[in-house]
Amino acid sequence: MAGIDETPLAHRRVLVVVAHPDDAESFCGGTIARLSQAGSCVSLVMCSNGDRGSHDCRLGPTDLTRLRREEQRQAQSILGIEEVLWFGYRDGELAHAADLRDRLVRVIRQIQPEVILTFDPWKHYEFHPDHRAVGFVVCEARMLADLPWICPEDTLEGIHPWHPSEMYLFAPQEANYWVDISPTIDRKVRARLAHRSQNDFIRCEKDTQAFVQFIQDQAAETGRHGGLAYAEAFHKVDSTDLLI
Repeated sequence: MAGIDETPLAHRRVLVVVAHPDDAESFCGGTIARLSQAGSCVSLVMCSNGDRGSHDCRLGPTDLTRLRREEQRQAQSILGIEEVLWFGYRDGELAHAADLRDRLVRVIRQIQPEVILTFDPWKHYEFHPDHRAVGFVVCEARMLADLPWICPEDTLEGIHPWHPSEMYLFAPQEANYWVDISPTIDRKVRARLAHRSQNDFIRCEKDTQAFVQFIQDQAAETGRHGGLAYAEAFHKVDSTDLLI
């Protein structure tokens, strides 16, 4: 079970890689807010543009893409994310994006993060193909990014190999690390609510309050396993600690 260090470790570079707008807020928004509060520089890679992520057939892909970018900008401000890198793949097609791994290798080398957060691709019954694809590809990219003749064009351009020392997988099959998000649960809630296109079940204020309670209840249940009031769970890959 994870212990949470009381002394923030500032000035870390953190790379969060997700499939869709609203993934980061849903799965690790409280952790991102804590890292940014501690002085870390958080970059977010958005692999898809979210152009198909709606049940409303009246909202076409072009308008949905524009809307979801705006929602992500609002959530970015709430959580303190430094930058969002949009890869622009179509929603639902990440498993077939042949160059996704090489693009992630390049981003890892350019940003040189100490910490990576992404999906646990080994989670049982994860039905969304984009979530599985991103988790697997990020794990591969992290392993290969410090080999100079993987994606040799990067090396020839003077972009140096890099190995992030820490990796944490969210929505894990086997949690072994819990981050206390009690100080940032409100920011997590506000950031998730910013993704209004994903809240089509909200029709009145009562629905909003019910959804807020759902988010809080989930975080409380996760915290119970880690002995915390509110928490987000991860599978910690390495013998390291976020120190936040």
